[in-house]
Amino acid sequence: MKAVILAAGVGKRLKPFTNDLPKAFISMVGSSLIYYSLNNIRFAGINTVIIVTGFRESFFKKKLGSKYNNMDIIYVSNNEYASTGSMYSLSKTEGIIDEDIILLESDLLYEKRAITGLINFSYPDVILTSSIRGSGDEVYIYMDDCGYLTNLGKNIQKNNANGELVGISKISLSFLKKLYNRANQDYKIGDKNYHYEEVIYELSKEHPVKCLFIKDLLWTEIDTCKDLEKARNNIYPKIKVKEN
Repeated sequence: MKAVILAAGVGKRLKPFTNDLPKAFISMVGSSLIYYSLNNIRFAGINTVIIVTGFRESFFKKKLGSKYNNMDIIYVSNNEYASTGSMYSLSKTEGIIDEDIILLESDLLYEKRAITGLINFSYPDVILTSSIRGSGDEVYIYMDDCGYLTNLGKNIQKNNANGELVGISKISLSFLKKLYNRANQDYKIGDKNYHYEEVIYELSKEHPVKCLFIKDLLWTEIDTCKDLEKARNNIYPKIKVKEN
């Protein structure tokens, strides 16, 4: 199993922190988001990480190189990062992946068990789901009684939603190929600006996807300066106490 980190975006809502710095390298407490994520990936036993870069790609290569913590790092470029969505970034990995993956967004701070829980979950295609945090920018998740995904989105009704998309998923190679194929069809008509979870949901109607719900998972996505402050002062200290 490999890990794929989507890290091409500019992080406009985090300026001035991201004027010259990729969002993944924003400092937490003694380290940066990308290092926390890479260490969590290594803890889960994964040996190869593919990082899809765009904005300040050279910064990633300079800071991380081709190896980190005994893991091989492969870089894939999304040169259209300013005008495309996360699915386009993921689709740039087509042709270099030949096994199942853990897919992560680069702006996350989270407990180690987020990844180990997905790996140990018996179903092949799984999106990690938490309780709704009330951040105002949630991707809501609906699932049926058996835990299968039935709907997701930011603009669907919050009422009766089962949880919130964390931004970490386990995707089988067979399902990944279907994601590539669906995206390539869209690109032929010029549509490149949408998110990978939207394609996962559309394909889940014919290829079932399960939700791993961890009610008390400590995590946060860092999109804004307010998110960053909360991560530094609240979420990170709680994760440190819990895992040490």
